[in-house]
Amino acid sequence: MNETLAAPLSGYGVLALALAVAGPVAGLVRAYLAYRTRLHEEREASRRAATRMAGLTDLAEAGRHVVRIVERDRDGQREVDLDGCGGVRCASHREVA
Repeated sequence: MNETLAAPLSGYGVLALALAVAGPVAGLVRAYLAYRTRLHEEREASRRAATRMAGLTDLAEAGRHVVRIVERDRDGQREVDLDGCGGVRCASHREVA
């Protein structure tokens, strides 16, 4: 039994060992890349939403018009009416299943 443990790996043994190590490593790399991609997309969406809302608020404050904002995303739907003075005239929050 000691002779089999001390013998060097054959060509097929090295290939099997390399495949046994490469599979989990490739899975970890793939999971890490998916995590980083999802994190980047969420940050970008958050920045875009904040910029859009700031622009719409400035637009509503600049004139005497009523601006109606309707947003739909994964969380649901939000509807907000801003009057020309920058105040919220009517706000409603409706969840969409």
